[in-house]
Amino acid sequence: MLIKEFLENVCNEIKYKPIREDISEELSLHIQEQKEEYIKEGLEENVAEERAVSNMGEAEEIGKKLNKIHKPKFDWILTLLVAILIGFGFLIITIRGKQEVDEISIYYFWRPISFLLLGLIISVGIYFLDYRNVLNYSTSIYVISSILLLVTVLFGRDIQGRNYLSIFHKTVDSSNICILLYIISFVGFLNKLSRKNINISIGNFNLKIRLDILKIVALSTTSIFFLMISNRISISMILLLSYIIITTAYIASEENKEINLIKFFGTLMFLVVILMLIVGVTDSGNYNRIIERIKATYNGSDIYGVGWVNNIINDILDNSNTFSGIENANEYIGLLADGTEFSLISISMFCGTFYSSIVIGVVMLLGIKIILDCKNIKDKEGRLLIIGFGSFILLQAILNILMNFNLVPIAALNLPFVSYGFNGLLVNMMMIAFILSIYRRKDILTKKIETGKKLKIKVSFE
Repeated sequence: MLIKEFLENVCNEIKYKPIREDISEELSLHIQEQKEEYIKEGLEENVAEERAVSNMGEAEEIGKKLNKIHKPKFDWILTLLVAILIGFGFLIITIRGKQEVDEISIYYFWRPISFLLLGLIISVGIYFLDYRNVLNYSTSIYVISSILLLVTVLFGRDIQGRNYLSIFHKTVDSSNICILLYIISFVGFLNKLSRKNINISIGNFNLKIRLDILKIVALSTTSIFFLMISNRISISMILLLSYIIITTAYIASEENKEINLIKFFGTLMFLVVILMLIVGVTDSGNYNRIIERIKATYNGSDIYGVGWVNNIINDILDNSNTFSGIENANEYIGLLADGTEFSLISISMFCGTFYSSIVIGVVMLLGIKIILDCKNIKDKEGRLLIIGFGSFILLQAILNILMNFNLVPIAALNLPFVSYGFNGLLVNMMMIAFILSIYRRKDILTKKIETGKKLKIKVSFE
């Protein structure tokens, strides 16, 4: 059997077609090495080739083993956990519908269904997308998301102090999709670091500044600034923490990681302080409201009435039964209708603390599963994306849970997949789809996207 025929028989058994070329090249290289050794021993070329191929074993059996190894994986556990949270989200919508008239009930039921279906369609497309191709356009993605936020600030509608895009007479929160795009571009920038330095010498003082780290810090700070001027302070702080977690994971794998971490955090904190001072001067009223909310969290209602929601939360927590909520739940329907931030406390109010405990438990399991997925991903780019998306989802969830128990100040933070903020639901589903797409390829070794660089596939047979 000649090399070409052998490789065709092997690849015919491999179901995942994108990996066939890589496996074929690696096997061909191995056979050619064996063939050259036999030629050196004095065998003719055709005899040497036949013997090298014969030594590989049965082509069909090899193909079946490789197909088992390089088979796309679906993360059923992660999907199940997300589905449970979405189910609780629809529970909240159903509860609210029962408290309203039929027309409003129908509206609030079918609208999330349509968003969920749209999210599923987009997620399926992302699932089959090669995430590494997306990272190649990190600069364009960053520019697009920044322009989108600026357009929202300059030409969007101001609703209760926040800027929204108006599309076909519908308000859209552009910050949600921009968060996803910023995380993708940030990971893309990290994987294209130039490692260029600037050396500054003043007398005996020498300072070496890495331009690539300075660039990353400047771009990330700018993205946070755009979010803050659109009055998304809470979500911008979570994005900042996600940036820090991603960068820490990246630098931890480098040499001199301690020094580089100190440089990164020092530069970042300096720029963030300057940034907050600028925003504080331009919008001091916003920061005054934040201070009032912090006071209200621990002191209850004040003369401005800021802490009335905190008092309601305390009443619900004190009076909720384990399996039946509170008897006068209808009196607190305003809490459920005023925003999406209080989904967890609403479950306690109408269903009981047992069901809100289930939600918290599922969120904890989701976090554990994402961490385990990070450990199982060999590709550095994919691992950083999972860290970025996972940290953003989990930080938002943790802060929302703490907020629903009056442990942190109330902020505009949803509980991912449970709160009925439909723009947020779409973006969170897209983030999970990216995680599933990365997990899908965790055992599939393919060529690098950059030209001229190949990832060798090690093949061993018993």
